[in-house]
Amino acid sequence: MEPASTQNLLSRIEELESRLEESEQLIEAIKAGEVDAFALRRNNKSEIYTLQTGDYAYRILVENFGEGALNLTEDGLIVYTNTYFHELVNLAYEKTIGSYVFQFIHPDSTEKFNMLFKQGLAGQSKGEINLIAKDEVIPVYVSLTSLYPTLPTVGMIVTDFTEKKKREEVILQYQRELEAKNLELAQSNTELESFTYIASHDLQEPLRKIQTFSKLILEREHDHLPDTAKEYFRRITKASERMQKLIIALLNYSRMSTAERVFVPTDLNRTLNEVKNNLREMVEETHATIESSPLPTLSVVPLQINQLFSNILINCIKYRKPGAAPMISISANLINADELPLKGSSLYEKFWRVIISDSGIGFDQKYAELIFELFQRLHGNKEFEGTGIGLAICKRIVQNHDGIITAEGRPGDGATFNIYLPERK
Repeated sequence: MEPASTQNLLSRIEELESRLEESEQLIEAIKAGEVDAFALRRNNKSEIYTLQTGDYAYRILVENFGEGALNLTEDGLIVYTNTYFHELVNLAYEKTIGSYVFQFIHPDSTEKFNMLFKQGLAGQSKGEINLIAKDEVIPVYVSLTSLYPTLPTVGMIVTDFTEKKKREEVILQYQRELEAKNLELAQSNTELESFTYIASHDLQEPLRKIQTFSKLILEREHDHLPDTAKEYFRRITKASERMQKLIIALLNYSRMSTAERVFVPTDLNRTLNEVKNNLREMVEETHATIESSPLPTLSVVPLQINQLFSNILINCIKYRKPGAAPMISISANLINADELPLKGSSLYEKFWRVIISDSGIGFDQKYAELIFELFQRLHGNKEFEGTGIGLAICKRIVQNHDGIITAEGRPGDGATFNIYLPERK
């Protein structure tokens, strides 16, 4: 070989050794994370390669996941994990890396996870399992994806379902409580039906006998009884009659609770006329005036709406000013659901507001809700007779129609009842 050729080869070897040394240093620098970019010259062109900067953004993203991120070997060895996962299993990073993922799988989930892991090696898999860490069970959702051929590993994303499971448990608890309440309600309805039967027959029969025998004694022994005894028997008769009215009112109230709701398109003008005819004697006796503007046709339970109008009109006439004829006005207008006095979600978009106003003695507005409660009265029996159930029945009827009833009043300035009934399409 010529000396020149030998010299060229030696120079070439020296150059390659120098490049190899530089490459080894570069590799070590890359491993240590000391290099952001480097240049390679190919075909007389320089190409810039960035390693750390590209990987850095990816690692920052993964490290700040709101989920666990792991890389697993074919054997399930954890070769990478972000902060979220090792904090989830309550183990230091150094002890998590190099561990096998199977040691974090709850025994009840072992079989399912093995199947998911096998599917993940071949492609993708997803499912719910339980992890276990220091005797704490952690419900999670895992998603496994094969990273072959780019990387000889399997990627696994772990989503903590602890809060989700807690919410599900709360919902299940509510459902169980609701079922128990429904059972109690069914039992209460059965008891209410029994009470209705007793009130209809067993309670009214003794009252009828008390009334009958009291009247017989007063009629047949009238001349032989002292005046005090006659007064006692009159009080007995009057008290038994009041008791009978109370039983009938309670029966009506209970029927409103258990009655089937069969809705029928009903002309409220016709219903109002029927009620006015039924109350004709009371209207004529008190010289009451009932004026009304056109009312709508609504899908309602006809008999219940009849009783609703009847109870309110009786209330308006009963609580009239002394020596003054009652004046009652009735009107209606259509409103949107968001105009209801009680805000909240509604099944209906439109409601008819039926307004019944009177010129009676009125009431203090602070009692506006109390007057609709069972047995609640603002006046004694000596002032106005009644059972304290009439307006409670009205409230129950309106509730049966998915509506609302309110009252407005001022002492000595009359009262206004607002009935909101949905427009059913």
